[in-house]
Amino acid sequence: MEKRIISKFDIERLKSEGQTVLHLEPGDTLTPLARDTALELGIKLEDSREPIHGSAPAPTTAPAPSADKLEAIVKAVLERLGPAGQPETCPPCSTPKVYGTRPGQLKLAKYPQDADMPSSPLIDKDGVRRDPPEIDFRLLDVITMDDSASISGGFMSWHKGPGFSWTLNYDEIDYVVEGRMEITCEGKTLVADRGDCVFIPKGSAVHWNTPTWTKIFYVTFPSNWTEQINS
Repeated sequence: MEKRIISKFDIERLKSEGQTVLHLEPGDTLTPLARDTALELGIKLEDSREPIHGSAPAPTTAPAPSADKLEAIVKAVLERLGPAGQPETCPPCSTPKVYGTRPGQLKLAKYPQDADMPSSPLIDKDGVRRDPPEIDFRLLDVITMDDSASISGGFMSWHKGPGFSWTLNYDEIDYVVEGRMEITCEGKTLVADRGDCVFIPKGSAVHWNTPTWTKIFYVTFPSNWTEQINS
């Protein structure tokens, strides 16, 4: 008899065909994922295969724990809860930080005005400025390594002009807050308008431009993206 290897896809096909029972014949092999899929989809397995020599059939139900074992489990739980029945205090750990505009929050993270963002010339690893002064490139970091974050985020903007070229040694996501952003990579130009989100993978050599003016919210990984420039 021809041996069959039955996968989850075979189970899904039986379900799509309206079958409710799968007959397993000697020589058939049913993958663990196929068994789980059959249980999930309500496919009954009728197994007429011989048990493997030297192995015992798997029990259909787990044996109930003994009274002594139950007592030991309860005792362990009570010891963990402590004398007052309170769980142990977890060790200090990192907690989410809230960024916003309400009083008492950590940082001002509303969309900044162009004038609120400092001019930040883009200097590459060779010390060459990559953004022409006339485009007035501005950058405002919001989330940085100071926040013990593995990613960073902030705002950047620039005006119409020749644009600037950059090679990314980090992953970056750009969300267009205002205006239009144009990215040219490998001879193709991608246009992103307000509300569009763009992913630029590490290693990309791109040219950024805008026909008027644009403001971007960016996220980079890792957070020390400026150090990656010189790597």
